[in-house]
Amino acid sequence: MFGWNELITSDIEGAKKFYGDVFGWTTETKNIAPGWDYHMFKNGGAMVGGMFGITPEMGPMPSHWLAYVMSDDIDADVAKARAAGGRIIKEKMVVPEVGCFAIIQDPQGAVIAIWKCDASATCES
Repeated sequence: MFGWNELITSDIEGAKKFYGDVFGWTTETKNIAPGWDYHMFKNGGAMVGGMFGITPEMGPMPSHWLAYVMSDDIDADVAKARAAGGRIIKEKMVVPEVGCFAIIQDPQGAVIAIWKCDASATCES
């Protein structure tokens, strides 16, 4: 089941304007870490996705949307992706008070994230 969508972009303000004009979305911004803001898209009062800026550490990449599939066990799903010939783009990472995620790539090159929502954010298997 898909659970979240995230825009990673080189133009935060342009994206806010575009999605506001097209869908009427507003944004709410939270400072996640020093120098790093996370913007949540809202449709009315409902959160419909998130957005953050491409950082120099991420290297060259185009702006893109990343879909998240819900997972009950990140470690098991990462292992299954490897066994099926996939590549792990980002190993499991814990996000305090949110949960954990990993980013995988299928053998054909498509990328998707897997996410386990866990308020305690331990994400232990």
